Amino acid sequence: MVELPPTNTLAPHEHSLANGRKLYYFPSATELIKIDLLCEAGSAYQQRPLVAAAANKLFTVASENMDAEQLSEFMDFRGIIVESNNTALQSSVTLYTLSRHIDSLLPVLDDLVHQPLFPQREFDIYRNERHQKILASQQKSSDMARRLFYEKLFGSDHPLGRYAVPDDALRLNLLDVKQHFADYHRPGDTTIVLAGHVDDRLLAAVDDRFGHDTPSQSPKHLTLQPTPILNSQFSTFNYPIPTAVQSTLRVGRILPLRWDDINYARLTILVTILGGYFGSRLMSNLREDKGYTYGIYARTQIYRGVILFYITADVAGNATKEAENEIMNELQRLIDEPVAAEELDLVRTVLVGDFLRSVDGIFERSARFCDMLGSDITELFTDNLREAIHTTTPADLQHLASTYLAPEQMTVCRAGAL
Repeated sequence: MVELPPTNTLAPHEHSLANGRKLYYFPSATELIKIDLLCEAGSAYQQRPLVAAAANKLFTVASENMDAEQLSEFMDFRGIIVESNNTALQSSVTLYTLSRHIDSLLPVLDDLVHQPLFPQREFDIYRNERHQKILASQQKSSDMARRLFYEKLFGSDHPLGRYAVPDDALRLNLLDVKQHFADYHRPGDTTIVLAGHVDDRLLAAVDDRFGHDTPSQSPKHLTLQPTPILNSQFSTFNYPIPTAVQSTLRVGRILPLRWDDINYARLTILVTILGGYFGSRLMSNLREDKGYTYGIYARTQIYRGVILFYITADVAGNATKEAENEIMNELQRLIDEPVAAEELDLVRTVLVGDFLRSVDGIFERSARFCDMLGSDITELFTDNLREAIHTTTPADLQHLASTYLAPEQMTVCRAGAL
């Protein structure tokens, strides 16, 4: 069997900026450069709904020295791609550029980070688009099942259970957006990750632009512990959508595990057997055999401070109850029957292949590292996975199933044609 790569080959290079903060980089021979700017500025820090996402998106549209139209032309002419992403804890902006444009891009990026303009016109467009997007999401069974699931597990006052409603977009205020940016997008606290054509000249140029901002004495760093910590017990919730023709099932729970526990790595194998690849048990049962769905997946999700397990599927409205019953049957089967050695060996290979694909390119490794930074994960995760792939037995998996994946521990959320 092909092995996971050594963890030391996955780690980035480090460069100390003049202000003492570390810059991380993944060098390669490509002509492309990927720049990630990471801030502790996600929705958990915002005072009002949608402010964090708006601040992270809008600071990249104009600066004091370049209005929105000029900036758009600058980026388009050079083929520079700008992407924004916002989670509960972290706000990030990713830029892709050819190395020959980096000398002209860095001064523009400097302006955006240090003196963004936040133009009223672009803010109004953004607010209206968010309003329409939230309205549309309320008619999508997959969106509402996900929302219901997080609200019921964490409560509507928790960062992971709090969702915006249409009126929140209409109440969005530009002054609040600017204040959030000023409070949490502090240049001295921003983590920079580079990938691609990174050399000493680029490191010096980045240091010159961003290495002299003073870091905070006590930078913000929240965790997302459930409040209160919930004991999983069976419960069901419905969100009917009158216009829907299908329904979405989301079944799962909060796991009382840490990411650095070897049992979490072993549970990853179990969840893959259940629904983590195309030939998984859930896929074979509900798609291939019963025809209830085009796709069904089981996943674990690591957040900083909490881990979730969930199963999700879009199913025909008249098959919702039958699909749910089969999901519960497959969970119970993991408890009642040991996994066959042949199936376990197959899934070991699947997991290794999935991991290798996730680190196949320099940009993939960079993106993975950024995700790990946001969740406080280290390469101990990889070491544990390597050990689990080699040592986990069918008896281990059966014990984990009875401990963590019993049907009576699950929260079931249904949305759509109910």
